Amino acid sequence: MVKVNLILTDYLTGKKSCTNEKLKAANTFKTLLEQVDFKTEAVPENNQEMFRRLLVSLKGAPLNEEENELIKEIVNF
Repeated sequence: MVKVNLILTDYLTGKKSCTNEKLKAANTFKTLLEQVDFKTEAVPENNQEMFRRLLVSLKGAPLNEEENELIKEIVNF
């Protein structure tokens, strides 16, 4: 979960420049991941497909292009 926090923090604090869509995706991920009970669940940040499934489940809707790109960036970090 450390790399997820690092990447999201970089976007949300402006350390990493990004489009408004990427910033919105980072905010969405932050909000969705706040729903996870980290004491009982693991975030599959090294598995793109499982990470995507988790976020789709939490969001209750398909991810958009920027959200999918952010998943790739996190997994490949």
